Amino acid sequence: MSEEKLTRIEKKLDLLLNSNKHRINEKKYITAREVEDLTGLNHRTILNRSNLDDQNPRYIPSIQFGGSRRKYFERKVIERIFHLS
Repeated sequence: MSEEKLTRIEKKLDLLLNSNKHRINEKKYITAREVEDLTGLNHRTILNRSNLDDQNPRYIPSIQFGGSRRKYFERKVIERIFHLS
């Protein structure tokens, strides 16, 4: 594969990754997979920690909307917990 082609692929990947981060940062509530993108922590670990007792130091608060089973996490809370700001 030519160096020029690799450079084009790298630029496209950078563009996609940057647009994904930008989109995540605009949302107030994010999914466990989006938390994984921000923190590097596996989304299953995020979901498991949201099931812990709220007194546990590893607890991550979550929100469920309108009877949905999907959990969401407030972006500001995640940033504060993981010192992302």
